[in-house]
Amino acid sequence: MRIILTALLGLGLSSCGDAQEGPSAPNANTQAQTPAAPALPPTEINLETFSGEVTEANSKVSFEFEAEAGSLITVSTSSMDNFDTVLSVNAPDGRMLAENDDADGTLQSRIVFAAEESGTYRAVIGGFGNSTGSFDLHIRDGIDAGLSDQAHILGEELVTLTGQRQQTDHPVEVAAGQIFVATTIGLAPDMDTTLTLIGANGVVLAQNDDRGDGSLNSQIVYQSDVDARLIVRTGSFNSASTGDLALSLAIDPEAEIPFDFATIEGETIATHEGQIGISGEPQPYPLTLSAGETVLAMADTTSGDLDIVLRLLDQQGLPVAFNDDRGDGTLNSAFAYTAEADGEYTILVDRYQAGASTGGFSLVLSRVDASVVDLLQGLLDNIVSLSGDTLSHRTENFVVYYTLEGEDATDEAYALSVVEGLQHSYNEQIGRMGWAEPIRDQDGLYRAFIADAGGAMGVTYPVETTFDNPSTDVRETLTSRTVFVIENDFRGFEEKEAPVDSLMRATATHEFAHVVQFGYDSQEGLDWLYEATASWIETATVGVHQDASDYVTTDYEQPHLCWTTTESGFDYAQWTLLQSLVDVHGEDIVRNIWENAVELDGFPTMSATLDNVGTTIPDALQRWRAQNFARDYALAPVFERAVRLHHTLNEPGRWVSKGGPQELGANYIALNLNGRYRFDLQANPGIELIALGLRGDRIEVVPLGNSGVVDTNDYDYTALMVFNRDVPNTPGDCNIASYTIETSPARSRPARAAYSFSAEHFQPLRPEGAQARP
Repeated sequence: MRIILTALLGLGLSSCGDAQEGPSAPNANTQAQTPAAPALPPTEINLETFSGEVTEANSKVSFEFEAEAGSLITVSTSSMDNFDTVLSVNAPDGRMLAENDDADGTLQSRIVFAAEESGTYRAVIGGFGNSTGSFDLHIRDGIDAGLSDQAHILGEELVTLTGQRQQTDHPVEVAAGQIFVATTIGLAPDMDTTLTLIGANGVVLAQNDDRGDGSLNSQIVYQSDVDARLIVRTGSFNSASTGDLALSLAIDPEAEIPFDFATIEGETIATHEGQIGISGEPQPYPLTLSAGETVLAMADTTSGDLDIVLRLLDQQGLPVAFNDDRGDGTLNSAFAYTAEADGEYTILVDRYQAGASTGGFSLVLSRVDASVVDLLQGLLDNIVSLSGDTLSHRTENFVVYYTLEGEDATDEAYALSVVEGLQHSYNEQIGRMGWAEPIRDQDGLYRAFIADAGGAMGVTYPVETTFDNPSTDVRETLTSRTVFVIENDFRGFEEKEAPVDSLMRATATHEFAHVVQFGYDSQEGLDWLYEATASWIETATVGVHQDASDYVTTDYEQPHLCWTTTESGFDYAQWTLLQSLVDVHGEDIVRNIWENAVELDGFPTMSATLDNVGTTIPDALQRWRAQNFARDYALAPVFERAVRLHHTLNEPGRWVSKGGPQELGANYIALNLNGRYRFDLQANPGIELIALGLRGDRIEVVPLGNSGVVDTNDYDYTALMVFNRDVPNTPGDCNIASYTIETSPARSRPARAAYSFSAEHFQPLRPEGAQARP
């Protein structure tokens, strides 16, 4: 999997501040003095490690261990070869208690569980996709929260969140100078945990959603300069996740303390208090600045679960500074900006657009030294560090950093091939396809790193918000400069048949596509666009080296889910929608979508693009769903499957489907009927029927609306597509629609086809698990 990180959009530094590889900590004269922390004895952990190997002859390896009823146990794997393990734990009676493939954004596995009874448990290790390799199995008491050997555990417990119990509070006492670490590990599938640290009088001291390790787990690291009684509050993002999580509370003297914004010296200009309610209306505050004056804006949540976003607008109402999360382990925001001109500015306190958080906030505005702009930018520019001495290759367009040591190690030949792959990506995307050049650094280059990407194939980090791309003739409102990572050795991706060089080239063009995207819009509401476009770019630029075809299965297995579903992997899988548009309107339409993203957001971005070519979102999505049925794509021979068959109609009569398609999704129903039949649909107004028939070397698409006649004898294979034309209120807001189909013999003339697809790669739909006839 490739990952694009937008949560680290940066400190929203203004484009007038020079981006430099500045210090990663404040100057000594601004650092507050922290009292000496009382020493606590390290907690002794009972840890057992076993070594094993999964081979073709021995595809499962198991180990037994003892556990007492009520105890918390962590079972995890590690592998020097990055072997992609699959781990399960069985109870004493043989029941599987839990299974895990990837943990914390890596290819290793981890299970945390509470023993239901005393007895002998069994850990079973296999390889994902029948892969093989060596591993170590670690079994330890308690929760593995990634603490140092010097950590002192204050408490560990299993927490259950439900619809009625959406958060829990846990008191803790911390002495002055101690480094306190609270960690959650979600145990339920897709559990997206949150943490809030609350001090005296209910003041929110720190918040965290995702800890930044590729997982949905949370962690807060906090150091107080006074003895403090604190409340640790667990929850889930938007209260949407329910189930079990493990909570660890500890003192860890070696934990890395996030940058403390309170240590920045300055003169307070103004303070404001406010609320963001359910409506999400941003709160504006006027600010008068003189040219050359530098302001530090800091917004902190004081109540609720508010995820603050800060914007600064100039005299013309154009954004000049922005921040989402300021990078200190909280959901609070901060930016530093040096005014280019005298005038009245406006600060907008808003909330993160992908959530519905609410609560109170405080906003503090301070006049600070101009060096703070570079100081904060340096925190972001140093987001990637290598495990050994840093080497680099520079070209006209790129600087590629790499090392020959440690876990990020590569070799010269691979480093040079990455340089070559990136230059090819640049030539294709910028030169041939006409995309706008993205934002370069102060040296006029794009920064890339070759490193262990933590189980991903690549990662892109936006590190500086610039608001305008000098390579275009329009004024963007939220563009960003980036740095990006390409996996150093692709160990652990054995399930992919492509060689390392091929995976590298696919990743290079995929990640550079993200760099290009941030040159248009680094916070597009139609979030689907980021990965879908980057995956499609692979198919358009690197030919046989593309990796996007591997993703298609995700969408083909669940075509009833809506376009823009938030379920994992669909944004990658649905690149075929872009290809469907390209097949009709040409390659430029993908770039046109991003050009519209500059001024529009969400569904209007797509609507405006389609309106320019004479179509609509429902019509384009209907055509795409029919094309998926036909498998009319050049890469279809390497697709792993056809779209999922929802049902087969074997006889006339009434059939009810309670699990119908979500907005812009589709069900496919095979017709095992001979002759002419009328199909009447009873459903919400947005649901429609389309007949799909194989005639010779074409798949004909026959719109029926809510009623129509089909003669199955006219075709070699016939199916119905039930398509939901409704567009969600917002991307990802999806709901299942039910419907009824009444089938009866007919004599009237069949409906006519509106268009057709090639049937070269078509596969007749069969029930899941059924084999094709020889």
